[in-house]
Amino acid sequence: MTISQPANNFKPKISILRSNEFIIGFLALVVYVSCLLNDFHTDDWIVLNILRDGFSFPDFLSMENPGRFRPLTNILLYIRYLAFVDKASLYYLLNIVLHAAVSISLYRLLKKIELPEKTALLSAIFFTVYFQHYEGVIWPYGIIRLFAALFYIYGLWHLYDYITGGTRKSLVYFAIISIPGLFIVEDFIASPIAFSVFAILFSRRKNPRGKVAPVILSGIFGLLIYFASRTLLIERPGIVEEYYYPGFHIFRVLFDYLGWFVIPSPKHPYFAQMSSSLGFLYYLWKGISIGAMVLFVPLSVWIYIKSPKQIRFFILLTFITLLPIIPLNYKVTSRNIYLPSLGFTVVGGYLFYRFIWDQKRQFIKRLLSALLMLYFAVNIIAIDITTREYRTTQNLVRGIIDDMKDSGLDFEKVNLVLLDHLPGRTIVGPAMIYRLNYRGAVIASNDPIRGPLDIKPKADSLYNQGVPFYLFDYRDGRMVEAKKEYIEPLSKEY
Repeated sequence: MTISQPANNFKPKISILRSNEFIIGFLALVVYVSCLLNDFHTDDWIVLNILRDGFSFPDFLSMENPGRFRPLTNILLYIRYLAFVDKASLYYLLNIVLHAAVSISLYRLLKKIELPEKTALLSAIFFTVYFQHYEGVIWPYGIIRLFAALFYIYGLWHLYDYITGGTRKSLVYFAIISIPGLFIVEDFIASPIAFSVFAILFSRRKNPRGKVAPVILSGIFGLLIYFASRTLLIERPGIVEEYYYPGFHIFRVLFDYLGWFVIPSPKHPYFAQMSSSLGFLYYLWKGISIGAMVLFVPLSVWIYIKSPKQIRFFILLTFITLLPIIPLNYKVTSRNIYLPSLGFTVVGGYLFYRFIWDQKRQFIKRLLSALLMLYFAVNIIAIDITTREYRTTQNLVRGIIDDMKDSGLDFEKVNLVLLDHLPGRTIVGPAMIYRLNYRGAVIASNDPIRGPLDIKPKADSLYNQGVPFYLFDYRDGRMVEAKKEYIEPLSKEY
């Protein structure tokens, strides 16, 4: 009889836990299921080509970019390729499953560190439907951030066990997870700071040094292994300085990311065309985005002062996970937000809980609940819009590649292909590598960095220099071989 009562109390808790996990997993499937119809995207083709042609040692270290060092990720990518080859739908299905696993694991972690049930559930739902995760899920190569998030969460899981009274066994589990995480993606190099902060905040001893010191030493040891391996194994270890370096751009990049946390800029590439026609709403949208950017830091300080240690940690985690990103002098990309959003969405879930469930007036409570549902719905709609934009571009690339195949030209005979009038953000070069076996350079009129480019004078110059090349023009929905049309009228002037 003494055992039966706890068992009866325990079953409803297990039932609630499982039902909430089902809700989170089901939401992940609903939000992203349409991406199962998508094809591969940009760099995916390059990675597929590397894996198809054989997995060399440099590929094992860095894959398509010599400035990266991701050996563990690249092993996982190779295993995935062996299982799926080039079946795009299976790649997306795996990403959806992993995103659901991250969301459910986050919920379970929040419950473990004793956040209220509703806060944990709201935070996990927020993370599941958060728009800025689209690159992590609907881009097959985005899987690296999904892996990294799981390493972060389960590193914290075993660290919590150790800090709150666990044995050395818990510390060993923590080290086994946290140190290999450094070899997943460069964003993970700030994790020793995050783990040390977590250990300090959650230590229940008056003198926590006995528990915290091994965590700090584990992080230092992991970083030494990482940087030593990187320096010894990569042929050009200094290449990272071409991507990451100190400068005033750090502040611009930081505030750009802070603005994107709450609401994407109307200049976001997938909304720019739509937002430009909104008139007054465009400026309202832009104002909200800029306002979020300016208020994020002071609001975070205020929340930190007023909140329990669990929320304090996730506020700090948001900024700690931004540290490896902001030295990169490049455009803001959503894939870099996946890890920081582990912190941001938990803080958001906590605020939703405080403002809604602690609200005494029913009318205000219902209004805030409706606004929350609207915010979640906007995120889901934005993900769907972006998924469709990806698919449109991917279908366009597939059609262009088919047209180039049908031209009958041998792409192994030239090292340069010119493409004119490519629509929008269409990038064909990576798909040409995998599907046409083309290894040369591509000059496109819509080059994302140097464009828009005028192809005619470039073609004429190459022709008169005797450089062999092919030229295609996109017209009437097809890619047409058009070298003679570009060269003959112009060459008469010489």
